Amino acid sequence: MKGGAVKLIAVSVISALGAIVVAVKGRGRGGKRDDDEVAGKKDVDDRKSAFVANDGEVMPIAGAEQGPLRGLKYVVKDIFDVKSRVTGFGSPAWAKTHRAAKRTADVVDALTRAGASAVGITHMDELAYAINGENVHYGTPENPRTPALVPGGSSSGSAVACAGTLRGCDFALGSDTGGSVRVPASYCGVYGIRTSHDYVSKKGMLALAPSFDTVGWFARSIDVLQRVGDVLLPEPDSNAPTTPSRYFLVEDALTEKRTSPHAQCAAVAALSAINDCAPGKLQRMNLTDHLVVSCPTFRSLVGGRKDAGLECMREMVRVLMGAEIWANLGAWYEKEQPEVSSAIKARMEAASKFTEDEVARFKQIRGEIREEVDSILDGGVIFVLPTTPGIAPKCGQSDSATESWRQKCFELLCIATLCGLPQVSIPLDAHESAGAQGISLIGGFQMDKMVMTAARELVSNMKEAYPDILEAELLRLNPPAVPGEVEKTKGNDAFKKADYLGAVEHYSIAIAKNPKSAVYIANRAMAHLKIGNYELAEADCSKAIQLDGTYVKAFLRRGAARAVAGNYLESLMDYEDALRLEPNNADAKREVYRMKRIIGMADPGIDESLA
Repeated sequence: MKGGAVKLIAVSVISALGAIVVAVKGRGRGGKRDDDEVAGKKDVDDRKSAFVANDGEVMPIAGAEQGPLRGLKYVVKDIFDVKSRVTGFGSPAWAKTHRAAKRTADVVDALTRAGASAVGITHMDELAYAINGENVHYGTPENPRTPALVPGGSSSGSAVACAGTLRGCDFALGSDTGGSVRVPASYCGVYGIRTSHDYVSKKGMLALAPSFDTVGWFARSIDVLQRVGDVLLPEPDSNAPTTPSRYFLVEDALTEKRTSPHAQCAAVAALSAINDCAPGKLQRMNLTDHLVVSCPTFRSLVGGRKDAGLECMREMVRVLMGAEIWANLGAWYEKEQPEVSSAIKARMEAASKFTEDEVARFKQIRGEIREEVDSILDGGVIFVLPTTPGIAPKCGQSDSATESWRQKCFELLCIATLCGLPQVSIPLDAHESAGAQGISLIGGFQMDKMVMTAARELVSNMKEAYPDILEAELLRLNPPAVPGEVEKTKGNDAFKKADYLGAVEHYSIAIAKNPKSAVYIANRAMAHLKIGNYELAEADCSKAIQLDGTYVKAFLRRGAARAVAGNYLESLMDYEDALRLEPNNADAKREVYRMKRIIGMADPGIDESLA
C-alpha cells in the first residue's frame, strides 16, 4: 500500500481515538480539569464556523441508554427542527420571521431512540439554494481536508464537523435536494448518502423543492454510514436484490469538458476495484445516448446536439427545482424581501420566471426518463460516476466562476436528482493531491442499503488503487522540468541576438545541470563555431555524438568545424554520416558535394545545384 493511503488511514485512526478520549473524559466525575479540557476542545472546534451560535440552548440531546447507535455522536443541519428552537435555514431573515418548532424532526427522534447523542446544530448555505458552502451571513465552514478550498454545501457545516471530528461527532445529518450531501462529501473527503426520495421521513425538515428533497448523512467510515442507514432506512422488499448484478460506468459523465483528471482517475480506480471484486460485472454505458433512443420526448429536447444529454438533464433540474422553490418560498420572499447574496437573488429571480408550459413539458420528460432509468437499474444494476467534476474550488471565487462550476456539478448530480435515486459518495484521496475527490454509486429506487453494501465491498480496493493512478496521470500531464531547460532557452535567446559569448555561458550552465544532454552540448558547439572556437566546437560535437549517435545536427556542426580547420576528409565523413541518417537533408547533400570537390572526388557530371 502506498504511503499516502497509509497516512490517510492513520489520520482516521487518530481522529477516532481523539473522539474516544474526549468521550471518556466527559464521563469523569466532574473534575474541573476534565471539564476545562472538554470545554477547550469545544471552543477550538467552534472556531471552524461549522456550528450555529445558539445551538447550546437545545444541545446536547442525549441518546437512549440502549440502541444500535449507543455511544455515537452526531450533528444536525439547521434545516431540521429541534423542539423549542427556531430552525434557521441558513438565513437570518428566515429565523426572524418564523417561530420555534413545536416538535423535533422525525429523523432526530429516531437517532435519539437508537442511542446516538446530538452535539450540535450546523450552518448551511442560505435557504439551501447553493452547493458551495459559502454563506454571506455566517461565513464559510473551514474544509478540514484543505482549508483554502470550499467545503461544499448546502450541508456545509455537517460535512465539516464530520470530516474534522468536531465536538467528537461520528456522523452528521444533512439534506440533499440537488447535491447538498453529495458535493460536500466529495470536497471534505467523507462518505455521504442521498437517500431515495421520500424513503426516509422528512417530517420536521424544512422544504426547499419537495419532489427533490431527501434526507442524507455523512460518516468517516462506511461502517458508521451503514449503521445509521440500518436505523433510518426501512427494510427493503423481500424480493429486492441485496447485491449488485452489474456495474455500468457512465461514460458520458467522464468527458474532458465535464471532469478533471482527479475525477477521471477516481473512475479508473473504481473500474480497477470492480474488476478485482466483481469480475465480469462491469460494463460501459453512454446513458444519455441510450435515453435519446429510448425516450422520444427527451430526444426532441436534445435535438441534434452532440454530447448534450447531461446538459439537458441539468437544465430540467434547474427549471423543475426552481419552479418548486418559488412555489414553496416565493410568497415569503416577496413579502419579506430579505437581504440575500447576489447569487441567491439571481436564482430566486430566475425561479420566479419559469412558465407553466415549460414546467409541464419538463415534468413529462422527467417521467419518461425515470421510467427508463428504473428499467435499467431494476435487478441490481449500479451506475458508477464521479461525484463532482473535480476537487473543491478555492474559496472566494466570483459569482460567474461559481455558477460555471455549479453547472458542471449538476451535470453529474442530475441523474439521481431527477430520478429520485439513492447515491453514495465514496471519498478518495492521495498524499500529494490538492484535495479529496468523491466517486459515486447510484442504485435503483429504494435500493439504498444495497448501494451501501456495494460501497463497502469496493472501497478498500478503490482507496488502494487511486493514489498510484492519480500520481501517474498528473505526472503525464505535468512532466517534471528537464534540468537545464531554462538556461538552454536563455542560451537560444542570446544566440538569436548574436550574443554568442552569452550563449556559450548559458549553454555551459545548462550542461552542468544536465551533462548528458546532446542537444545542450551541440548548441554550445554552434555558438563556438560563430565565435571561431573551432577546436572547442569539434570537441563539443564529438561529445554530443558519443551521447547520441543519431543526432544529425551534431554531425553537421562537427563537419563544419573540421572543414574550417582544413580536415576535409573527416568533414566529408561527418556529412556522409548525416546524410545516412537523413537521406533528404539538403545541407548534408550540399556539403558532401562541396567536400568532394575540394578533395577532388566530385563527379563532374553532377550539377552542384541539384546536389
